[in-house]
Amino acid sequence: MIAGGPPVPRPGTRGTLVLAAAVAALACWGSEARAQDLRPARFCGACHGPIRREWETSAMAKSAKNPVFLAFLEDARAARGDTVVAFCVACHAPAAAVTADYKLEADVSKEGVTCNFCHNVSAVDPSPRPASYTFDGTDPLLMRGPYKDADPGSAHRFAYSGIHAKGEFCAACHEHALEGGTGAAIEPTYSNWKRSGAAANGKQCQDCHMAAYAGQAAPRISKMHREKVHAHAFPGPRNGAVLDSVASLSAKVEGGRLKLTVSNRRAGHTLPGGGGGMRLIQLSVAFFGLSGDSIQSEDVQTYGIRYADATGKTPVPKWLARTIVHRAEIPSDSAAVEWCDIPSRAKRAEARLIYYFIDPAYLPSLNQRHVDLTGHHPVVMARATVKLP
Repeated sequence: MIAGGPPVPRPGTRGTLVLAAAVAALACWGSEARAQDLRPARFCGACHGPIRREWETSAMAKSAKNPVFLAFLEDARAARGDTVVAFCVACHAPAAAVTADYKLEADVSKEGVTCNFCHNVSAVDPSPRPASYTFDGTDPLLMRGPYKDADPGSAHRFAYSGIHAKGEFCAACHEHALEGGTGAAIEPTYSNWKRSGAAANGKQCQDCHMAAYAGQAAPRISKMHREKVHAHAFPGPRNGAVLDSVASLSAKVEGGRLKLTVSNRRAGHTLPGGGGGMRLIQLSVAFFGLSGDSIQSEDVQTYGIRYADATGKTPVPKWLARTIVHRAEIPSDSAAVEWCDIPSRAKRAEARLIYYFIDPAYLPSLNQRHVDLTGHHPVVMARATVKLP
């Protein structure tokens, strides 16, 4: 639950009109639905219990109540006013966006990326425009999904939707670039996947993040056993098993220098992936002498995106971004190779690849405000050790 929701203007104020106009410019729907028209996840769980329980563990379910998101939302509004709230809510709490529930008062608005929202979306424009989904506000209880033979009975209306099982669906919120001259990438995960070998071979986002299993989609009302039921836990970087296995690191001496090779083992997009300007992967190396004494440590490469604002200040968060000043990524289909000089007396090198959920530049402010950072602490993804001549 969100304690009062993100900071928003009171109904009837000019700020509310600004928010409404901003959301209308972002998302498309037949007519504005009302929050009471949408059903909360607990209603869906009456028939889809296992799927609901999976979703409750996911980042999707926490996207509107994550303490870090709420802190950054406060910062964004302070810096850019009410309009920026609409951009954030359109993807972090889309049910609130399509019902104009800007104070997140309804239960369904507090549920982040929730069932009734995703399964009502009728189309997605995979473009740099943020929140490029079409929500069917004229019939908010018409549920769409990848089964042509679904029979929900009297629970809700249903229509087949092929896009729900395609990567293009994810582009609605995982593809965004600034308009205007720079076109700086804010959320480039979809386009990174689109250029990958995984996409060329027909592998969709859902194949990894909603891996299918044999079972029942609605065990309370249907005994139909399906070969493919898509999981709704949406594993990603906050799943430890994912970070432990997604990348590998090797080190060797070549031509008198230390060669570090970082390989993307199984992600269908570049790493670190989503969260442009927030998430980083740091490659560092430490050198030791013959007796194990520390000689030198250095950061070799930072994988991720960093922005500058209109004055050139960097790093800045995405809502202040005007240009990209640093972009380095671990490619999806090959390796990133980095080099560093070996200091004299060094006899051993230890390299580490560390995933940062939040750019360390933003941590002092969050810590000062006592923001709960549970689940956001750095994780060591891979290590490599090599003896030096």
